[in-house]
Amino acid sequence: MRVLLIEDEIAHCEKYEKCANHLPYEVELSVANGLKKAIKLAESKTFDMVFLDLELNEGDGDGNSFLRWLRAARLKKVPFIIVITYNSSHITHSIVRSLGADYIFMKVKPDYSPRKVFDFAYNCMLCQLKTEENQESFEHVIKREVEKMGFTYAVSGKEYLIKAIATVIYAGKSNPSLKKDVYPVVAKEFKKNEWSIERAIRSAIYRTWRLTDVETLYESYTDYVCYDTGVPTNKELILHIANKLMKGYQEFK
Repeated sequence: MRVLLIEDEIAHCEKYEKCANHLPYEVELSVANGLKKAIKLAESKTFDMVFLDLELNEGDGDGNSFLRWLRAARLKKVPFIIVITYNSSHITHSIVRSLGADYIFMKVKPDYSPRKVFDFAYNCMLCQLKTEENQESFEHVIKREVEKMGFTYAVSGKEYLIKAIATVIYAGKSNPSLKKDVYPVVAKEFKKNEWSIERAIRSAIYRTWRLTDVETLYESYTDYVCYDTGVPTNKELILHIANKLMKGYQEFK
């Protein structure tokens, strides 16, 4: 487990370093006592977890600043964020959660300890890995469904379509907004802008409807098509396949 500890209290850092050396599982711990060093480490290495103190006294920023940077950074892997703080303000907790914090440990609680934080993080990582493995396997199911319809052309558009369908299924929403809920996720995955994702999927649909025989198409797609174009819109096709496979994903998990 690769952990970045962002903490300005030397004594606190030493407790975490000592604890990390006596855990029953392997931990690679990196320590930053200020915002600039934390960002430099996060840019140069991939971390599974970040243990984040909110109030840093190095004068170059605080925990909230790191969370804001992380949201805009487009890292290859976004770490799980555990905030570790003395601050008990509900308003502050609400703000850090809105900025992307996943969990908050209070230093003032009597049962707080570095070992408890490490164990919680390790269990979260195992759950996350299992989810990622399940999702990767299920995307092969989506790929087979898409290729069965004739999507063997326009490789990039097909891959974006598969990820868009998967995003809808994982979110579990019945009527998501592609622009707000789907395209941004796919764009981040493939490091493209959202407009190019939308256009590539649309092109893949048009090409498939032109080149695939009607019987093959409508064995798998029995929903609406646009009256003017004769093909389904991005949303119609994505939701049709997502709804078709949603129950299977719940059983697959």
